[in-house]
Amino acid sequence: MHRPVVMGQSGLVTSAHPLATLAGLDVLKEGGNAFDAAITVNAVMGVVHPHKCGIGGDVFFLMYSAKERKVLFLNGSGRSPLEASIEALGTYGYNDMPSRGVLSVTVPGCVHGWGEIAKRFGRLPLQRLLEPAVHYAREGFPLSHQTACNFANIKEVIMQEMHLRQGFTVHGRIAEPGDIIRQENLSRTLELIGREGPDAFYRGEIARKIHDYMSRHNGLLSQRDLELHSSTWGEPIKIKYGNYSIWQTPPNTQGMAALLAFNILEGMDLSAVKCDTPEFIHYLVEAKKLAYEHREQYITDPEFVPLNHEDILDKQYAMRLREMIRPGEVRADERSRDTFRNTTGFVVADKAGNVVSAIQSLFSPFGSGCVVDDTGIILQNRGSSFSFDPTHINRLEPHKRTFHTLTSCLVTEEDRPVIAFVSSGADGQPQTHLQVLLKLLQYGYNIQDAIEEPRWIHGAIHPGDKTNYLNMEGRFPIEVVAVLESWGHNVRMIDDWADETGQAQGIVIDHGKGVFYGGADPRTDGYAAAW
Repeated sequence: MHRPVVMGQSGLVTSAHPLATLAGLDVLKEGGNAFDAAITVNAVMGVVHPHKCGIGGDVFFLMYSAKERKVLFLNGSGRSPLEASIEALGTYGYNDMPSRGVLSVTVPGCVHGWGEIAKRFGRLPLQRLLEPAVHYAREGFPLSHQTACNFANIKEVIMQEMHLRQGFTVHGRIAEPGDIIRQENLSRTLELIGREGPDAFYRGEIARKIHDYMSRHNGLLSQRDLELHSSTWGEPIKIKYGNYSIWQTPPNTQGMAALLAFNILEGMDLSAVKCDTPEFIHYLVEAKKLAYEHREQYITDPEFVPLNHEDILDKQYAMRLREMIRPGEVRADERSRDTFRNTTGFVVADKAGNVVSAIQSLFSPFGSGCVVDDTGIILQNRGSSFSFDPTHINRLEPHKRTFHTLTSCLVTEEDRPVIAFVSSGADGQPQTHLQVLLKLLQYGYNIQDAIEEPRWIHGAIHPGDKTNYLNMEGRFPIEVVAVLESWGHNVRMIDDWADETGQAQGIVIDHGKGVFYGGADPRTDGYAAAW
């Protein structure tokens, strides 16, 4: 039996929370476009999922502009402080990047990204676009069961910081489902950004407060770093997959890893393999391993280390890699990075033909754990991804963008968008892209079915994991698991609907019928709505 799919003709929004989705849909109904709605959705998500995303983090937009008839990419990630270096952090006694605290903070790129999108494509004023987020921050919203569970799992982080404790506890306990969460400091900050635009964040009052906070706590981020920040319009990367073009966000994101895996798999004649059989899963896992080896070797800030991705994404090169994958044989691989899952993704499409696939994050739960005084801004800890190895391409250097796990996806056919897709899950994001998109492109699933089907993620997903596991949701048949184990896969069973496998949102567009189809992930508070 197929799951119900949301359908509409005039526009569709799908995100990880109903309040964000409906706020974005209201913008479309008022005459805003997909770009306007994406800003609104992002702002509301920062209020209702404050542990995952917010204006203290980074954002990436992969978009199709109907007016320009092309796929566009905006890099809204921030850079390391001008004073940041391996030597500078060494004077603080560090032999590795700190995972939290002020020294893990890079420039937040989100608000500047909003400004660039609004300036180039927006119809409605930024102040209007931020009104729903201001409302839910000031008046409050009921905490969902899943978010309350997330809070309970990271209660130590909340209890250690005064502003987090004030905002996300009730009568001295961690907030529970149905508790009303208010963030009045954040509401005032969002109002200020709405009135004065991104300059308030990077050059005005907010910038001064961030600078003062960092100075008092011996951080390196300064007002000068904020003033120098800019988003970057860049070229998205793509491959051909049959009759389709699959587009991903380019470096410094890991989108190239997903495309390389698709290239490897394209020549394997998956049509002769049934979906989610041991053979299918084996091929995907082994392709993932090869793709991630390249990810670790090549991806960082392209302004520091230019990358000719066309060579890596060449079909002949993929063929040579494909020859390394053999039925029933498991290749050894290096342990993956620790996986943080505190990311949100959302997709929007409008009647004019504009489509936005966006991803935004604080990285760890509540990012760095630093809240800037009375602003409500939770600063990201994206700097913790830098390497302390001076020979590594992603080594810490001043004014540098780090390797980013965030990536989003579009699929086009005959130069028109037919799929917009995004998923949380850090290291798992390209893996979720593979599983869901292949179900859509190769096996004829609808978008909601493809998202809800059992998923796996290969890697080290829990603190303390010393090796990579093939982590499989409990809904996979035991017979499939047994075969994979017999071939040598290090299988570990996880929850039936595991948060670790990512939280996906997607839109499929049928141009012939003029219909949008939306899917949302039940692994989160996912909600799709159309009109």
